[in-house]
Amino acid sequence: VGIERNTARSFSDRQRAELAARAGLEDLRGILNTEAANDDFLILQSTLNSPITAGYQSAPQLFLARGKVAGTGYNYRYIPLFSTQSYPATNGTLAAPSVEPLVGATANDYKDFTTLPYNDKVRASWLPVKDDQGRTIARYAYWVEDLQSRLDPKLTGNLDGLGQTHAREAYPFPAAGMDDPTTGALPLSGMNQTALYATDPQATEKVQGTLAKTVINNRKLLVSPDSALAASGIAPPLARLTSVTATGKVGELANLLARAADENLVTNIQSYKEQPLIPFADGLDPAMAGKPKLNLNALLAEPRASAITDFSNQVNKALPLFDSRKGGFPDNYVGTLAANAFDYADTDSDATIVDGCRGIDSYPLMSEIILHFYNTKYRKANGRSFIDLRCRLFVEFWNMSNKPTQGKSRVSFELKFKTATGIDAAPARPALDDSYWLDDPTKSKHDLQKINGKYWSKEIQYSLGGDQYSMMQMADITYYVDIGSDTNPAAPSLTYTEQPQGASGISHMWNSNLVERISSIDRPGTTVKTLATDNDGIANIPGHSYGPYGTFFNNMGDPRASNYLRTQVLGLNSYPSNITPNRRNIRRGTIYDNDSSGSTKRKHFGRVFPSEWPDGGHDANFGSDYIPPSNEAVLPTDPAAFGSMPSGSDLDPQKAPQRISNAGLFYSATELGNIYDPIMWAPTFLDSSAQSDFYKISGATLDTWKWPDALYLSPSSPDYCGGNTLRIGRPEHPKFDAPKLRAAYLLDLFHAGDSTSAIQADRVGGTTTINGHVNLNTATRDTIRALAAGILTQDPKIAEISNNFGVKQPPEFAPETKLLSDIGSPTNSIVADRVADAVIKSRPFASAADIATASEKIRSSASTNTRDSGAVFGNPDMYLQKEKLQWSDSAAEEIFARVYNCSTLRSRNFRVWVVGQSISPQASGSTGNSEVLAETRKVYTLFADPGARQSDGSLIPSSQKIKIIHENDF
Repeated sequence: VGIERNTARSFSDRQRAELAARAGLEDLRGILNTEAANDDFLILQSTLNSPITAGYQSAPQLFLARGKVAGTGYNYRYIPLFSTQSYPATNGTLAAPSVEPLVGATANDYKDFTTLPYNDKVRASWLPVKDDQGRTIARYAYWVEDLQSRLDPKLTGNLDGLGQTHAREAYPFPAAGMDDPTTGALPLSGMNQTALYATDPQATEKVQGTLAKTVINNRKLLVSPDSALAASGIAPPLARLTSVTATGKVGELANLLARAADENLVTNIQSYKEQPLIPFADGLDPAMAGKPKLNLNALLAEPRASAITDFSNQVNKALPLFDSRKGGFPDNYVGTLAANAFDYADTDSDATIVDGCRGIDSYPLMSEIILHFYNTKYRKANGRSFIDLRCRLFVEFWNMSNKPTQGKSRVSFELKFKTATGIDAAPARPALDDSYWLDDPTKSKHDLQKINGKYWSKEIQYSLGGDQYSMMQMADITYYVDIGSDTNPAAPSLTYTEQPQGASGISHMWNSNLVERISSIDRPGTTVKTLATDNDGIANIPGHSYGPYGTFFNNMGDPRASNYLRTQVLGLNSYPSNITPNRRNIRRGTIYDNDSSGSTKRKHFGRVFPSEWPDGGHDANFGSDYIPPSNEAVLPTDPAAFGSMPSGSDLDPQKAPQRISNAGLFYSATELGNIYDPIMWAPTFLDSSAQSDFYKISGATLDTWKWPDALYLSPSSPDYCGGNTLRIGRPEHPKFDAPKLRAAYLLDLFHAGDSTSAIQADRVGGTTTINGHVNLNTATRDTIRALAAGILTQDPKIAEISNNFGVKQPPEFAPETKLLSDIGSPTNSIVADRVADAVIKSRPFASAADIATASEKIRSSASTNTRDSGAVFGNPDMYLQKEKLQWSDSAAEEIFARVYNCSTLRSRNFRVWVVGQSISPQASGSTGNSEVLAETRKVYTLFADPGARQSDGSLIPSSQKIKIIHENDF
């Protein structure tokens, strides 16, 4: 009887301990059901201030954080995901709380217990289970592990490269870190793009090791939470370190490959839908926090006017100061960004023109404008003398994008010239462009067409490849100019002058839409003799020099800007010595070839060098055999004027300054970083040794000449524009490197739905799918490295400036470069080390904009005028080449896009470790040591399934359920 009684009591104590463990599980279930029944919570982590056991790495202790609007800012509430006696205080700065004050002051208040063998013990408070008399008869402690801090090898990595190596999606696919749906089987997971090989401690971006290949080939073995070690092919026994060594800490596996699998891989991560919400984060207006982000693909499907309105309203409400980025920009800045975004992604080459907003697409822009005059005949009739003055208008069009385009162009013919002779007074007559001339066939003949009262050139159908130029004759007019009585000498000269100066402009229609307007072109007076061999040409280069001679503003030659620069275009570009038909503009004849000072590299004006633009980029082929003609009779369409490039065919679309997708959808909101940003700030040059038109990077071994960013002290100006796209994933302009102004905040306002889905409703819907995405607030170092690692593939022409930072002498006119095929993620030793360390140092993150500013150091004041060299994303300082690295903005932003597109800031996949004990009954309030009668230890793999959703994507809190995926003892 005694034996049976003891056995029954032992069984009862064991059952009570089991029930205590189950109570711990239910406690956590209640927390998740309440606090995770939304899409705005965050998962953070902290560690004990002091280790429990020397030699081990500290175990992370998780917190679920919730933001709440508090006045003009936010407060954050923290719910520990381990058992505690109290909760942390609410505060206004997102930061993981300290653990020690929450778990109790004495050893009887908490339990230190081992979970993962390579971590230090975890600490959690004992929580009581009471009987009907209020006595504590059992207790439990629990600790939660974030499974989304690691990689699921079922979803991660690929062997699609040569020799079964990992391959990243390459140019022209525009969304780094995502799968191209046209090349793979649906459904897709972006985690396929994550570099699983980077968890191998010996791997580099060239030598990827064996771990990833082995695990991917053994995916059939990945059936339970602990099966990653088996799939990694490491043969037992698996010895663990018993002391700290140069290669590891106590408890870590001695075999480095096995350790990588043990600490960074976990299987059976459950996928789920999530409604992207505007975060509770500094920089965003609290009135918008918690509201849905807008789906860019849904906006793209709207009528363009309403899409621009919706885009603009979202930005202006959430970021009221964002519009101040524009500086001297004369139009609707945020609406123009919206138009640029939709034209970037739509399938045509036409410009969005809505309420003063113009979008940049793959349509061509005017790069050079030339008026060519000569007298075809001097004749007498009816006692009068006449000169037949032939005027031809030539325009060089440049497709600045990487996409081929075809369509129809016409340009306006505007000429405010008054005429006179030096012999006797010419009869009073209107300017040459007035209807007095062009409406009357007895006064002129031409091929112009009158549309709404204005004369336009004929419409020309043509096509251009990516980054291609083409010089075309657009109009041909002959004026019959009455120069006076027939008593004049046989060869009088004809003088014409613009009145007033800069009165002429020019407009460009592409496919019947007005896409460009240059409101004022300075065309100085000149004289043409009656001899047909005496010609005169006037050349203008939009995007270059503006203003009257002597006080002009030299710009970088970006034609995207000419629509916004309203000062007159300087008309003193020498003809024909400075024309460069069918190629990038170089004012060669009077600047470079004739420069006797040896300072060619310092004379940047009148040349198109994207490598010098604030965004950076590549310089197009100029053609080594080009010698400017010296005879003004040579027309810009004659072979003598364009040398070996009759149609710009030697130009390379992979070097195009403007990246266009034209995929018909956005794959990721990070693609907003590719759109043209028309900010207008006067260039500010900090180095005293630099000439006024240049920026000298101090400390460089060789002189580095670049157009500067918008600095904190740069003044707003209507006279400078060009060379910028939105900076999302690389160092922001110092002028805007502050809350509420960074372009990266756009990622907190917009998303792209399930963009790789074959179902249209998913692409334009209100949710995204989280499928193995890693929580950056808790991710292991090697997991972060895997997100970032890999050779850069978004810029096939990435190069190093190999010789000097100046410009080669004729005929190349460009810095010498050598192609780089092995530029990868920023590293100190292996791959992506600097990215991982900066992310860990900079977390916790509340928003995408926070992630984009991850830095190796404490960020400097917003009033800085220099680039924050600690920023890891898109910063050339992270590479050995530094300023000698020549890359496009897409390549600069590639690492960030990889990390962002495969990550999240919250988790729904957890493992909870529970210790349950039955103890001798204790009166309520007793603090003495308890007699432990039985103990059980359980580990549960949990999925906080958000459940069903409304049609708009919002979560139905009552439908959330906590699923137990796996259960075991430990």
